[in-house]
Amino acid sequence: MKVGIGSARALAEVCSRLVAVAALAAGVSAWPAQGGTIGAFPAVAVPPGNPQTPEKVLLGFALFFEEQLSADNTMACATCHLPEAGGTDLRAGAREPGLDGLMGNADDEFGSPGMLRQSGAGDFRRHAVFGLEPQATGRHAPTVINAAFFRSLFWDLRASAVFRDRLGNVVLPDLAALESQAVAPPLSSIEMANEGRDWDDVLGKLERVRPLALASDLPLRLEAFVAGAQGYGELFQLAFGSAGVTRERVAMAIAAYERTLVSDQTPFDLGTMNAQETAGLNVFNTRAFCALCHVPPLFSDGGSHSIGLPDHFRSTKAPTLRNVGLQRRLTSSGQFATLDDVILHYEAVGFTFGVLTAAERAALRAFLDTGLTDARVAGRMEPFDRPRLHSELAPRGSNQYGEPWPGTGDVAPRLLADVPANLGHREFKIGVGDGRAGAPVALVVSARTASASLHGMPVHVSLARADARLRAGVLDAQGMATFRWRLPTDPALLGLTAFAQAFVRDAGAVGGLAATRGARIELFAER
Repeated sequence: MKVGIGSARALAEVCSRLVAVAALAAGVSAWPAQGGTIGAFPAVAVPPGNPQTPEKVLLGFALFFEEQLSADNTMACATCHLPEAGGTDLRAGAREPGLDGLMGNADDEFGSPGMLRQSGAGDFRRHAVFGLEPQATGRHAPTVINAAFFRSLFWDLRASAVFRDRLGNVVLPDLAALESQAVAPPLSSIEMANEGRDWDDVLGKLERVRPLALASDLPLRLEAFVAGAQGYGELFQLAFGSAGVTRERVAMAIAAYERTLVSDQTPFDLGTMNAQETAGLNVFNTRAFCALCHVPPLFSDGGSHSIGLPDHFRSTKAPTLRNVGLQRRLTSSGQFATLDDVILHYEAVGFTFGVLTAAERAALRAFLDTGLTDARVAGRMEPFDRPRLHSELAPRGSNQYGEPWPGTGDVAPRLLADVPANLGHREFKIGVGDGRAGAPVALVVSARTASASLHGMPVHVSLARADARLRAGVLDAQGMATFRWRLPTDPALLGLTAFAQAFVRDAGAVGGLAATRGARIELFAER
């Protein structure tokens, strides 16, 4: 077999593969799984301390799609884990600088866009790498579907089967990787949090917000469960039989919901594969050696392996390949966008028995693409049905219009106006960035738009006294400012649209002022 590998490290990996092939032929396992699997697919193993109940599952369903679980109401667990993307991220491919910290190099990762950087006080901050763009996660989001069958979770297996409280005391001694995983994202300043966020903040917010206030098109079972609830406390009472919104109960509820996301009705399961998919399964099991790590029927052994990713040599958990055909990015690095890319990579590093023929490659792709796709997942049918997130209706930046007016260095200030403006929101905010450090700034919020100019500077909001309200401040050393409001619950405001634009005093700007684009702020009622 000709092996096109330049590095000794990759060559050693191929040798370990050949050892594994020999071991497989002898009927033994060459790779003891560091993580491993649990349950007997498709039967889920449930930790005795967190029994499944319909109410707990529905509470977890609500929490999984709750954008208010994030610090600024822009991210939910589901933002990066949607069924139609195979349980991963429809927006996948956000570039992250990798280990060297430099963007644009070969070791870059392709993850998910997350939070704008925000201080512990919730003020917008410039990020050293991402600037005023959303931060990106350092790994491609793994699928949540069939995650219940893994003893350890995350690509590095750090979410263990033992679930502990904040003090390190054991809450669930085994089978609880889902619970262990669920408590990480709400405190991650990249995924869902401002810097320094703690669980007291998360829980206090859940107790005061109306469940799924930002979501729409709720499945009937979920709509009936949250109907009339003024806060999450009532729903935790229903799910657990006693009052109390706690970190452990949040994790248990989300885990209970995720244990219902079992995909076991693919053509492979139903015996309905076509001839090409069947041929692809044969390639999968023989010439391609895929089944060594992606063991049927889960199509993963749950263990940690290296697949010789270019410029990303590391061991990561073998993901399940079920519904992989729906995913937008592949492998832990997210550096491959198609199944063809992955198959060619395996051939290039010698992880197949010789180079596959075009027919073998096409058959393998067909098996992975359609033979392992569950129609319920692709079609968002129960248990993979879902609400619509507010961020889907109003994607980041989609509310901005008009042109900015640059200041010093030909840099125009930017408006950060993506926080949802739901009536009753206690912490609605608009930010200004990329302005001249230390300069006075005025944020104008107006009832009307405008198409005017002032000394050539475009003005996108009405400045008439009857229409406009002004908030003044001073940009900090990063050229940033954050303005906050507590939006009233006045029903007379429902459906109204406000318009915002910021102006920065800047001697380097033509006319002495720099200006942002305009932004439409649509006021809407909580669901």
